[in-house]
Amino acid sequence: MKNLKYIAAVLGLVLVLVIVASLVLDKKLEEDSTFVSDIVDFDKLNVTSSNNESNKKDLKLSDNTVFSENPEDNSDSSENGMFMKATLTREEWQNRIDNGINSSGLREADIKCKKLYYYSHLDDFKKQLYLEIYICLRDLKTGIPLCSTSTDEIDEAFNCVMYDHPEIFYADGYLVTRYSLNDEIALIEISPAFTMTKEEINEQQKYVDAYAKAFLDNLPKNSSEYEKIKFAYEFVILTTDYDTNAVENQNIISVCRYQKSVCKGYAKTFQYLTSLVGVKSTVISGTVGNGDGHAWNLVVCNDQYYYVDCTWGDSSYMANYQSTHNSDDINYDYLNITTVELQKTHTISDFVEVPLCNATKNNYYVREELYFTSVDEEQLKKAFKFASYSDRNTVEIKCSNQSVYNKMGQYLFDEQNVFYYLPSKSSSMKVFKNPDLLIYSIPLE
Repeated sequence: MKNLKYIAAVLGLVLVLVIVASLVLDKKLEEDSTFVSDIVDFDKLNVTSSNNESNKKDLKLSDNTVFSENPEDNSDSSENGMFMKATLTREEWQNRIDNGINSSGLREADIKCKKLYYYSHLDDFKKQLYLEIYICLRDLKTGIPLCSTSTDEIDEAFNCVMYDHPEIFYADGYLVTRYSLNDEIALIEISPAFTMTKEEINEQQKYVDAYAKAFLDNLPKNSSEYEKIKFAYEFVILTTDYDTNAVENQNIISVCRYQKSVCKGYAKTFQYLTSLVGVKSTVISGTVGNGDGHAWNLVVCNDQYYYVDCTWGDSSYMANYQSTHNSDDINYDYLNITTVELQKTHTISDFVEVPLCNATKNNYYVREELYFTSVDEEQLKKAFKFASYSDRNTVEIKCSNQSVYNKMGQYLFDEQNVFYYLPSKSSSMKVFKNPDLLIYSIPLE
């Protein structure tokens, strides 16, 4: 059962909004669907003025060519220069400048994005391309000439932007228009596929703001970095039900407004909330099970990387798809885990380089003293008391290795010593086992 305190906090703030009647396009996408793109091709000579000699020059730009905002100055040393692989007319240059794709606009965007995970893993040229696409998405611009003439580069940059920016919830793909010159691609314009008007975005943003306010208002003061991550994990889980039919389920609106989502919505909302409290996190994609698409988070806690999977922490998901945990409580098995632990059940996409997560100091079970390196009777007593004091229906214990896991199972269940620790005098009980992560979950009732 979901914790009503958090749900009431969110729904109470949402209900006080002045709801304006508006039609919002609900996109029902496949779980973890990729962004949709489309391509239109034109011959550049046939769509631009034949009197402009700049339209007729051959495409002979290297990957490292730098152009200033003056199309006649292509000096590589231009202080205010930018990379450019495309062949642009004066009008096309001016289009970029007028729409914020200029030196000052790129510098401003770089300040905003420079610490984001996907952006930081790009080379300098792709960073500029990323920033150009980010500005188009941020400012709702269409038909903007880009610095790249490669649809693969554009697709990579677009996806990086969307992974880095959960606040961009109003686009689900893009259209590129390619212009050819002498049988080579001379120019590509991008038009993001916006799913909402500016008015509809503003309306949805009210729900996002209300949800964020509820999170910040309930976050305990002076929380440590670990406590912020744990609270965001709990908050997303307690306010969301897993539902493959949820509307807007590839973005944060599904959670912030409708409280129903799939893994991408969980992961992006966790990313969004942690960003509000200065915690670095990003969305990672891959597969689970029989190759089903999935998304989760990579987070930095006290300068160490960990994986977090809010979806697999939600009882409404676990009840339908897993049997390793009591469905009445949050499952903390996937809060701050290592690469080795994650890879027991998840396959990480090779879309972006990811660090090796091998730290355990800030794992939930370690931090909460539920991590066992031996069968310690006193520690077991504390673990059962911890569950009672925390109003949890389940006691969870994590073992340091397979040998300890086996010995713990023998001691508690084969020898039936578990009844010594249970608060009730029941003569029967059940246990949930997660052999992948060496965890036992024991219902108290």
